[in-house]
This record gives sequence, C-alpha cells and structure tokens, in this order.
Amino acid sequence: MKPLKKLVLIALTIPILLVLISFFLPSKYRVQRSVTTTAKTDTVFPLINTLKHWQEWSAWTVTRFPGMTTTYAGPDAGVGASMTWDGKESGHGNLTITSSDPAKGITYDLDFEHGKYLSKGTIAFQAPADSLIITWSNEGDLGWNPVSRFFGLLMDKMMGSDMQTGLDSLRRKAEEPIRVPEGGK
Repeated sequence: MKPLKKLVLIALTIPILLVLISFFLPSKYRVQRSVTTTAKTDTVFPLINTLKHWQEWSAWTVTRFPGMTTTYAGPDAGVGASMTWDGKESGHGNLTITSSDPAKGITYDLDFEHGKYLSKGTIAFQAPADSLIITWSNEGDLGWNPVSRFFGLLMDKMMGSDMQTGLDSLRRKAEEPIRVPEGGK
C-alpha cells in the first residue's frame, strides 16, 4: 500500500508544482524577425497593406494548407482591411489592419480560434542608407492561464520560422525586376 500512496502523492504534487511554476513564467510573448532588402518602401508597402497580396509571400498560404478558405472584408487595403481564414489544419483566424503608413508600415490585430488567442502585430520599415529593413513582430498577453504561459515559451519557435520564411519571400517578391511586355512601354 505504501508504493500506491507514494504514486498518488506524486500524481497530485506534479500538477500543483506546474501551476506554481507557471506564475513565474512570462505573462506576455513577443516574436520578431527582420530582413534587409534593396527594394524601396513604395514597392514593399502595397504587398503588406493589401491583404490579398499576402498569399504571394506569406508562409501561411493555401499551398501549405490546401483545405483553408480565405475571405476578405472591408476596404481592399489599409485600415479596416480584414482577412479571415478557416480550415482543418490552419484553424480559424482573422487579421485586421489597424494602422497603415507607407513610410512606416502597418499594424494589425490577430484573432485565432474566435477570440481564444488575441495578439497584435507590426510589419515596420526602417530605411538606413540604400537599404530597407523590414521587421515583423507579433505579441500577445497570455493572462493567468498556466497552460497558456507554458505555451508562450514555444511561441518564438512556433511562429518565428514562418515569419522569417514570409519575410524572405516578401524580400524576393519586392526585389523582382519589373517586367515590361514585349513591344510595350
């Protein structure tokens, strides 16, 4: 009976310990990636400010999630432009542009799983000398939920590589030479 008593005591102690540890974990997360390009802001800005263009460079596309459906609402670009997606693999989400400045970039609100996970994001420009630094960041509040706080420790690993893939693709897209049709101007 003593081994069973020890096993029950351990089984009860572990969850309590995990909850106590979670109180010392960060209550917020921030994921950030950057890329440098030779493209100008007037080339990059329409690619980020018009949500329909995100399928051309983002890592979260129908190619990656074939069952995902995407709908758009509000204006085509800028503040109020909204994109909603839904799919078995991609889950449900909504992204809405909240500020838009051709010289600085955009900010947006991001909602996953019908308000269960809320975050704010920025795709910002810095233009030193002959280059453009594009920085993509996403941050959120994890609250007091112990599971969310442990989950927050994984956010950089979960989102960071996809954000970097998207930025690298955005850079390539923005640096593409402008093609003039044959015989055209």
